[in-house]
Amino acid sequence: MTSAFTGLLAYPITPLAEDGEVDLDGLEALVGAAVSAGADGVVVLATSGSGVSFDDDERDAVVRIAVAAAGGAPVHVGAAAESAHRVVARARRAREAGAAGLVLSPFAYLPLDDAEVRALYARVAAAVPGTPVCFYNKPVQLGFDVSAEMLAALHDDGSVVAVKDPASPPSRPGGRVAALRTAGVAVGLSGDTALIGDAEPADAWHTGLAALAPTEYVAVRRARVAGTVAADAARDWLLDVARAVADTGRPVAALHAVAALLGTPTAPPRDTLVPLTAADDAALQAVVARRP
Repeated sequence: MTSAFTGLLAYPITPLAEDGEVDLDGLEALVGAAVSAGADGVVVLATSGSGVSFDDDERDAVVRIAVAAAGGAPVHVGAAAESAHRVVARARRAREAGAAGLVLSPFAYLPLDDAEVRALYARVAAAVPGTPVCFYNKPVQLGFDVSAEMLAALHDDGSVVAVKDPASPPSRPGGRVAALRTAGVAVGLSGDTALIGDAEPADAWHTGLAALAPTEYVAVRRARVAGTVAADAARDWLLDVARAVADTGRPVAALHAVAALLGTPTAPPRDTLVPLTAADDAALQAVVARRP
């Protein structure tokens, strides 16, 4: 089942109308374009999709629209919530709406320890048996950094088949992908600047930017897999966009801005507390305008 989390996995934003309501037509277009361009799967309602900001009915609608738009390509769903009870409820509803798998981070008010993390994933596996789960590792945000040993335990429990690990932290040792693979799981990486740049080979790339510029991202991924990573205009542009998004310090809000610049109108994310600065907006506009 690890094949459910391999290749290029695009994480679309959840577009919003000016009144803050979900723009399902906009989401349908993003998902359809990503799959048509060659993305291997789609993940909705995770970080790029601002999943924690939507209620149950909105989440159900997002999943159903994404599944229909994907035309048979796997659609995975972010299932993080503030309590194990809510995680299980979201997992069940996602599966009922057609999710092919779940992407789950060990989110909690206080950082969880190994025993609590193992119990959380076991509870989800029992609630949605047979549904593949990808461990979404967010050590900076959540204070928990999954080890190969913990992943092996989760895999042996039957609760996790893959991991999404950050590629960009400078403390990440070389060879981490190989170390995580010893757990028997598919290893995916996230972090656009590293993925487009020089991240070590991995089974999957998890990326929000791929849902906004899928043609360019698919080409970069395929070239990397083939071992042909010569610089070209599309790759250089994509890397410039990724850097501009990272430079804002508010990547989800920046992805919404990039989406609008590339033809998917959207209001800022619901959970935006401080908007992008005028300088950020200008930098994003300048780099997007250079699309080859």
